[in-house]
Amino acid sequence: MIVATKVQHSVECTFRRSLSFQGEDWSKQLALCLKELPAVAEVILVLSPELYQLVQVDKPQVPDAELKSALRWQLKELVSLELDDMQFDYLDLPSSHQQQAQRLQLVVSSRHLLQQLVRSFHQNHLSITTILPEEWLFKAFIPRQPQPILVLSHRSGQDVSMMIVRGEQVCFSRRIRGLQQLEQLSLDALQQGYLDTLGLEVQRSVDYFEGQMKQAPVRHLCLALDSELQAEIAVFFRELGFAKVEILDFTPWFPDLPLVQQVQFAVPLAAAMGTELLAAQEDSLENAS
Repeated sequence: MIVATKVQHSVECTFRRSLSFQGEDWSKQLALCLKELPAVAEVILVLSPELYQLVQVDKPQVPDAELKSALRWQLKELVSLELDDMQFDYLDLPSSHQQQAQRLQLVVSSRHLLQQLVRSFHQNHLSITTILPEEWLFKAFIPRQPQPILVLSHRSGQDVSMMIVRGEQVCFSRRIRGLQQLEQLSLDALQQGYLDTLGLEVQRSVDYFEGQMKQAPVRHLCLALDSELQAEIAVFFRELGFAKVEILDFTPWFPDLPLVQQVQFAVPLAAAMGTELLAAQEDSLENAS
């Protein structure tokens, strides 16, 4: 949890806390942390991956007014939530003229869970303005360019997350399952199969993006991993064929934290930065009109 403040044209972190809990025992810890918060103007709630599911579907051929209803019935067969407990949103995936149907990526969460979270904030006189999935947030740190950029991120206890961004659009995302505890691995452990497995999964996804989705080649890779061995991992991906591999640097915002903790707090920072960038774009449009 962080509090971010706009300072001229950047965002500065003025408060941060980390919560630890097991299973569903989060409400008491959250309540204690919320009481420590300084005065804030708005709250952005970021959902961790275990609190939502990602699904890709063909876009139903229905009028826009009926789209969400049609998607809800499609999701009934694809996610583990009950129909009346689904809360979801979606984004358009890039398409080419070779594709017969437009594809959508949906993020689905439990309405009951979200209501519990919102209630916890309301009880502390805080209103949530935005709810976001963690999956797509790191795009706030990615340079905007016409060519696709692949982002690999990892936080303790989670699977490796992979995302392809072009311009301001998330074009592809997935979790690479079974590759948890990256931050605990030694260089020997990485070299004894872990990196080969990671590289294979990345290459499969890139092949799908370029071949099946008919998109431009991916030659640029960004890393945001909570591992002290990021430099060695970067070398591996350069040898795998990526023309440019860079490590995202969060030190300007968290100069007093070690790398592992920087990546942990970078997720809410990305949410704050993404909202700030959106606000700046809206201001620009208003000034131009």
